[in-house]
Amino acid sequence: MKTKFFKNTLTAAAVAASLGIVLPAAAQDASRGNLVGQAQDQSGQVISGVEIVITNLETGLIRTVTSNDSGSFRFPLLPPGAYSLQATKAGYGVVAEENVNVRVGGNTNMNLILLAEGAVESIEVRGSRIAMLDTMSSESQLVVSQEFLSKIPVPRDLASVALLAPGTTKGDSAFGNHASFGGSSVGENAYYVNGLNVTNFRNGLGGAELPFEMYETFEVKTGGYSAEFGRSTGGVINARTKSGSNEFKAGASAYFEPSSLRAHSPDVTLTDEGAIEENATPYYLVNSNDKTGETNLNLWASGALIQDKLFFFGLVNYKDRVRDYSTDTLFYKRDAGDVLYAAKLDWYITQNHILEFTGWDSSSDLDTSKYDYNYATDTRGELFGDYIQKRGGKSYSLQYTGILTEDITISALYGVNEATYSNVNAGDTVVGAVHYPSGRQFTQYGLNSPSIQEDERTAYRFDVDWYVHEDHTLRFGIDYEDMKAFEQTSRVGGTLYQYQNCANAEAVAAGDLLAADCARVRFNTYMNDGSFQTKSSAFYIQDTWQVTDNIVARIGLRNEKFENYNKAGEKFVDVSDQWAPRVGISWDINGDGKSKVFANYGRYFLPVATNTNIRLAGDELYTIFIYDVLSINPDLTPVVDPEAILGGAVYADGTLKGTLETVNANLDPMYQDEFILGYERMLGDSWSVGIKGTYRELKSSLEDVAIDYGFNEYLEQEFGSGCTICSGFHYYVLTNPGKGVTITTDPDGDGPLANQQYTIPAEFLGYPEAKRQYGAVDINIRRAFDGLWMLDATYTWSHSWGNNEGFVRSDNGQDDSGLTTNFDQPGLVDGAYGNLPNDRRHMVKVQGAYSLTEDLSLGANFRWESGRPLSSFGLHPTDVFASYYGAESFVKDGQLVSRGSEGRTSSNWTLDLTARYEMDFRGTDIVFRADIFNVFNNNRVTERNEVNEYWDGGSNPNGTDSAASSLLYGLPDAYQTPRHVRLSAEIKF
Repeated sequence: MKTKFFKNTLTAAAVAASLGIVLPAAAQDASRGNLVGQAQDQSGQVISGVEIVITNLETGLIRTVTSNDSGSFRFPLLPPGAYSLQATKAGYGVVAEENVNVRVGGNTNMNLILLAEGAVESIEVRGSRIAMLDTMSSESQLVVSQEFLSKIPVPRDLASVALLAPGTTKGDSAFGNHASFGGSSVGENAYYVNGLNVTNFRNGLGGAELPFEMYETFEVKTGGYSAEFGRSTGGVINARTKSGSNEFKAGASAYFEPSSLRAHSPDVTLTDEGAIEENATPYYLVNSNDKTGETNLNLWASGALIQDKLFFFGLVNYKDRVRDYSTDTLFYKRDAGDVLYAAKLDWYITQNHILEFTGWDSSSDLDTSKYDYNYATDTRGELFGDYIQKRGGKSYSLQYTGILTEDITISALYGVNEATYSNVNAGDTVVGAVHYPSGRQFTQYGLNSPSIQEDERTAYRFDVDWYVHEDHTLRFGIDYEDMKAFEQTSRVGGTLYQYQNCANAEAVAAGDLLAADCARVRFNTYMNDGSFQTKSSAFYIQDTWQVTDNIVARIGLRNEKFENYNKAGEKFVDVSDQWAPRVGISWDINGDGKSKVFANYGRYFLPVATNTNIRLAGDELYTIFIYDVLSINPDLTPVVDPEAILGGAVYADGTLKGTLETVNANLDPMYQDEFILGYERMLGDSWSVGIKGTYRELKSSLEDVAIDYGFNEYLEQEFGSGCTICSGFHYYVLTNPGKGVTITTDPDGDGPLANQQYTIPAEFLGYPEAKRQYGAVDINIRRAFDGLWMLDATYTWSHSWGNNEGFVRSDNGQDDSGLTTNFDQPGLVDGAYGNLPNDRRHMVKVQGAYSLTEDLSLGANFRWESGRPLSSFGLHPTDVFASYYGAESFVKDGQLVSRGSEGRTSSNWTLDLTARYEMDFRGTDIVFRADIFNVFNNNRVTERNEVNEYWDGGSNPNGTDSAASSLLYGLPDAYQTPRHVRLSAEIKF
């Protein structure tokens, strides 16, 4: 090994040790760390045959290696923590270091200087005491430790941790609390806990979350990540939990976010002129009734069941959440009190063989009662119904780590991740009757579309690290995931009866359907149930190559395979040989570890969401038919003439279509290419600066597209006979937009065209290629915490543009991953190219902390960003099939407009503050803390109503002409999170 290689160390040596944040790391086991170095004499000559012994100060783990012919030594796959070190060789004095900190996910580098025997014992540590950059890495990564979280106010969820990293922005509120990485949609990230993938594989939105007392560190990978990570075109959040040690420890913590100390966003009302005025009618967005509070209690303990052998960490968490809110016509009262159990066991079978178990049960129920409500009189009326939102589940993993030789280590993981996303009514409802479009209920129920959704992932993983040569370290492995999803969803009562054109508005408001004199009714029917399976597998290999003294290359290759099965268990997606190269280079410019240039290229694939199986490969029934109301039965079901359909559509006919006609036979995978170029340098021992450029381009996307019109035109031209079953909505095919489609089908139902394979050229289908591009420049300056103060500031310029946001769609709040309306009809893509919803042209993020005294410290978290692009949606003026989707086309006043061309929301900023006081009471550590989020209660609008015309071109709230634009267009849909306070106390024994 070359001498200067070991002089290059991690920024974490100074910055992370004090900040709790670590920048890029070399590719390693995500839950382990390495200690590497070189033994030299005073003249710089390497020394072979030096015996180095390290001991974990908490668990007693002891490992021994001997330096090789070039003086190099390496301790692979170490449990992170503090170690003592001792180095000996005949003829030299003993070298001892009492505290060497090995961090997770990378290398800790240190050189040992041995003096001739008889001289005073000495050690020279290059890396743990001197702030230098990690000149081995080209990865974009942020590691957040508990030490950092103790200094800075951060909400206790994974999205808020991810938002600390450059290039991440908060997604739209329609999806909950999730982060967008590098212009990607919020549904394209991957989440891991102790190596177990816990991502929501149904739609990609988030993953399993644990109480923060369970976590030790968070790795936020924003780009350039190594070949061992895949199935993400956004970012990766890799969390590691705490473990036990020989010392028994216990503690308790309590967090309170009282609703009485929480502000609320402004109400939004509508006047005849469309202005926002206080106390005007009718009412649109109600925030004054929001009541949100939380009590979070934790009790944990850790220690040794068998000294030096078997360790445990266990936690019990109780969380009580209250959330009341209303619209102008409905009031929701929510409450949940849930208990979570989690445990971590570490069994040191021998010093070189470790077995870990991680498990938790995060099952939770959120109970909701839905009431009638009158905003004008602030009166809560009758109970419409109760329902329960079920989330979480049981998950566990078992991981083995073994050191076979000094050069070969292995790890193997088996795990199960369960999750439920069910929303069920508390009681049975036979009939669902409602006024359309106001939503006023005539029968009792909580949810329009109750559903049972239960998922289970079984994961297997095997990795090998092979120290092939002093200049080459290979890492290779395989991983396999078998995912099963159960779905049972339907409209309440099977069919939801949506009454419209009601003459008696007072009767409607009173919920008296029999007196409402409604002329028409929509039969809205949706049913889908079944079990669906998805499989993902991959193998990879990566070489970390010390090219020269100053240049390190990381060359990797990953091969992915995705399989999706329909309700009958037939494979309908088989995408294999997805080769993903990953190449990174880091150059230590002066060979002193104080400045580097790095570059990275990577290709990243995204699996087909299991939501696609459920929606496209099941026997989904989805129809809307409109009838004249002849009369109404006592149970409030309508009497109609079933033969006299006034309008509507069949979006899915309830049949299980053959796999050959629902998926393009020449399907390409969804993938993205990424390029990174950056520069970093140290300024003295405490300061560092950096600049990084990133470019991402979505090269291929998977969408379901309707091909009826183009298929019919193709058949007419080629065969002189059209498609008799092409309704405009019959053929939804999973394909790559902008390319030809090959399917096997019977387009005339019976005849000479039956059961043949057809290849419809792209020019008949009328779809453009899916495009998404992202460019960004990050400028960062950091100051390490020196016991007094610290600073971390980043400015990001970025641009996200194209015609496809990705897995989910923010501008209409659609979380139907892989099956959004974006490419359903050619007309829906007209005008779709422009600034995408996650485009934030400018962002500033600043975190800082200051110690007033040894016991009292202050911290701040500041964020500023420019506004979100806005669009206008209406009925397509020329594409009749697109117009059936309602206000989903990029249209304003009957004319096509470009996506994101209707201005932006205002820029916004938020300042969060924390104060922390520590005290020692008779050997017990006690911490009191107060966090204030959005101190100045800024309430800038973050989202606006982008619907410029109602779904049927019909009346707006004031009943004006059908051609009129909606008066709701442009009004606020969401504000910044209002000011709220978190009070906490923690005690450690």
